[in-house]
Amino acid sequence: MSKKFILLTVLFIIFIFGCSSPKKETGLIGIWDSYKVSNNLYDQNYKIVLTFYEDSVITESFGGEHKTNSNWTLDSTKLYFSAIRLLDTVLPNITYEYRINKTKDSLSIKVSPINKEDYTVSFKKVIANPFYIHK
Repeated sequence: MSKKFILLTVLFIIFIFGCSSPKKETGLIGIWDSYKVSNNLYDQNYKIVLTFYEDSVITESFGGEHKTNSNWTLDSTKLYFSAIRLLDTVLPNITYEYRINKTKDSLSIKVSPINKEDYTVSFKKVIANPFYIHK
């Protein structure tokens, strides 16, 4: 084999791996409906719906009236929301601790508000957004 061929092969492999986007937890892709908040400071009936797409996440609350759209990434324990858009405003980035179960149908997100007690919101994976289900 020639040195030129080996060099081109190595450069091709570096290009392929260098240009690929980081893999996301595909188990998060879909719709997540909150069903439990871990403390008594918040109304247990307060519903949050997260809809994860490959490149973004939509967070909805208050019956779907409050909606943000943001980018997301994660590592083994933290979920990062960035470029959070609420109407015409871009909000600061947020980092949460998260845990997804082995069957990828239950998600827990730990929320750590500034100067307030931490709490955990538990979500279950659903097939339709409960804010838009017509009866």
